[in-house]
Amino acid sequence: MLGPIFNREWLILPRRSQHYLTRVLYFGALWVLLLTIWQITVGWETTPTLGDLARFGLSAFRILAYVQLTLLLFFSALAAASTISLEKDRRTFILLLLTDLRNYEIVLGKLLGSLLQIAVLLVGSIPVFALLMILGGIEFGQIVDTMLILGTTALAAGSLGGLVALWREKTFQAIA
Repeated sequence: MLGPIFNREWLILPRRSQHYLTRVLYFGALWVLLLTIWQITVGWETTPTLGDLARFGLSAFRILAYVQLTLLLFFSALAAASTISLEKDRRTFILLLLTDLRNYEIVLGKLLGSLLQIAVLLVGSIPVFALLMILGGIEFGQIVDTMLILGTTALAAGSLGGLVALWREKTFQAIA
């Protein structure tokens, strides 16, 4: 449905060793952030009460949502811009336009292919939010709303990054 460009990215992404390293670093950073929030809200010396756990769950949810929003805004635009700029640098973008592919297959294939790694990280953070929901302080609807907002933000930032990359000739200009 999305064309051969997206299908190629879908098949190749799990084979890259960088994919595994990125996931480990991302979830390790989330874990360190959760431990830091725990230390700030509850501490290690006292036994937490149910109110402390609910307060930690709500605080961690808010902080993780804002951190992910910030990271998605930056890296979605950067990923889309770098993907298109790389095609232009290799001089294969013109050849891509000369193929029998439809316009939406090229645009959506490049955009969604560049955002695939980010989508994997976003989907992987759902269990972290679900664990925070178990602690209390947040509801399932808040997690769904947050994921929809984060996904839409990634798509919008990636679209803007792709537009800038098509607008500028040089890679540095597009990424900057």
